[in-house]
Amino acid sequence: MPTRGPAPPVPAGPPGPEPPAALARLDALGARPFPERREHTATGTSGPGFHVARLWASGPLWDVDPADAAAARDQCVEELAALVALVSARRGEPVVHDLAEALERSAMGMPVPPPLELLSALVPRVYAWPDEGRWIAVGAGRPEFGQPCQVVGVIAEGPLPGGG
Repeated sequence: MPTRGPAPPVPAGPPGPEPPAALARLDALGARPFPERREHTATGTSGPGFHVARLWASGPLWDVDPADAAAARDQCVEELAALVALVSARRGEPVVHDLAEALERSAMGMPVPPPLELLSALVPRVYAWPDEGRWIAVGAGRPEFGQPCQVVGVIAEGPLPGGG
């Protein structure tokens, strides 16, 4: 169930170079037409009515010092917070949507509409905004053991997840 809430706290000081680049990637994603069939690229997946793409990623985390892995996870949270703040400055407060139910339904083989079935496997929740018949969302990924931490962005047709 979506909840309205404040964006996560923005780290002290100005955002680093990545959040504006991530915002530019999100803007570019919104300018692309949706494909007729699902297609995969090195940065994401698109299909009829949606784009899901990686906007920022840490390096691989296998064979790294645990302190470095923790620092990468912290940076991921900071990158997401900065991006949420930037998009919120344009669009207002986001709707925070937990994707646990979509992940559970997908795991049980029950239908989950795209792109939520894909998104729920990548992030536990998204910060979403309406955009004239579409929605825009960002979230921070669940890193698998050794995999990079990532921030993903979504542009999709229709109402906000959860009917918001």
